[in-house]
Amino acid sequence: MSNADLLDAEQAGVDVEDGRVIVDEYQRTSARGVFALGDVSSPYLLKHVANHEARVVQHNLLCDWEDTQSMIVTDHRYVPAAVFTDPQIAAVGLTENQAVAKGLDISVKIQDYGDVAYGWAMEDTSGIVKLITERGSGRLLGAHIMGYQASSLIQPLIQAMSFGLTAAEMARGQYWIHPALPEVVENALLGLR
Repeated sequence: MSNADLLDAEQAGVDVEDGRVIVDEYQRTSARGVFALGDVSSPYLLKHVANHEARVVQHNLLCDWEDTQSMIVTDHRYVPAAVFTDPQIAAVGLTENQAVAKGLDISVKIQDYGDVAYGWAMEDTSGIVKLITERGSGRLLGAHIMGYQASSLIQPLIQAMSFGLTAAEMARGQYWIHPALPEVVENALLGLR
């Protein structure tokens, strides 16, 4: 939980709300020339979010304060999370329930780790990849993985969402090494209807 309100930042012209420094999409605060990033300003208390915001601030610090055309914006569209338990859990985007609540027409595929050669060789009986796409467009709405190396396996799905690839484009537009665990992601993508 952020405690920026304890910094008395308002004295420097920095607006704070609910314990967080308020920033715009360029990570600028209400005080000219002052940027903020990470837990002090973000609702996402994750190091990888702070890393992304740091790259935005690094670029934007070199721009004129008013020249937003030269600045880059923070992209919080697809913030992933992982829990480093055994098994690992990783997620990005919407859950199935969230997609249904939004009234989206969805397709869901759950792929077992044990259905691919590497998972079978590991004798994995609990690992899964769950993908949610928008039916018709094939747009990936969410990905949820539970199992060995879930935090790594989810990365290409985050990339696909960030760059607007459909599930079919991602599945068929590249080679998937065999026998390797990423085939569980490939098979989940291919299994979507």
